[in-house]
Amino acid sequence: MSPESQHVTLADLQRWFSIERMDTYINSAQATGCDAVDLYVWNGRVSKALLEDVAHVEVLLRNFMSVRLAQACGHDDWYKDDARFRFNSSKTRRFENSVDEIERQLRHAGKPVTPGRVIADMSLGSWCFLLSSRLEQTVWRALRDPANGGMPNYPSCKRAVFESHVKTMGDLRNRLSHQEHIVLDDLVSEQRYLDEQCANLDWIARVIDPKAADWIRSQSRVTMVRAQRP
Repeated sequence: MSPESQHVTLADLQRWFSIERMDTYINSAQATGCDAVDLYVWNGRVSKALLEDVAHVEVLLRNFMSVRLAQACGHDDWYKDDARFRFNSSKTRRFENSVDEIERQLRHAGKPVTPGRVIADMSLGSWCFLLSSRLEQTVWRALRDPANGGMPNYPSCKRAVFESHVKTMGDLRNRLSHQEHIVLDDLVSEQRYLDEQCANLDWIARVIDPKAADWIRSQSRVTMVRAQRP
C-alpha cells in the first residue's frame, strides 16, 4: 500500500504532532465546516507557497540595499565601514558581532570569506536593523541617495514606513518558518490576513522594482493554493 493510499485519521495526526497542535485545526475546521486533517495539509501547503514569495522578496531587498551601500562607500564589504555608516554604538556591537560570526562559520566550513557569501548569510533581522531609526542619517540616506541608485519607485522615501513593511515580512517569515498556523477560526479574518500579507510582500517588491514585483507575482503559487482551501 502506497503512503498516498493509507487512511490517516485525526487521531494519527494528534499522536504524531501533538493534541495541542491539532486543537487549532480542529477548532478552525469546526468553525469553517471542513475536515481537520485536510485543513492541516492545506495549511502546510499555503505556508510553503508564502515562503517562496517571502524568499524572493527578501533576496530582492538585500540585493537592493547591498548594491546601494556598496556604491556609497566604493567597496563591496560595506558592512565593515563603521566609520561611514556607524553600525555600532558604544553600548552594543551587535551588527559587527553578527558579521564576525558569519565569517567565522564560513571559515569553519572551509569556504572563502567573500562579501557575497557574508551578505547572503545575513539574517533578515540584520536587514531590519539597517533600516532602523538610529541609522536613518547614514544607511537610509545612502539608500535613497540618487547618486547610489536611489529609490525612484518610492518618491516619499519615508524610512519608518519602509521599515514597518519589512518588519511585517519578518514576522510572517518567522511565523511560517516555525510552522505556526495560518488558519483561523474566522474565515473572513483568515482571508483578510492572507490578503494583507500578500499585499505587503508586493508593496516591498514594487517600491524596489515594479518589474521584479510583477515577476514574483507571476511565479507565486499562493493564489492557486488559497483557492484549494477545504
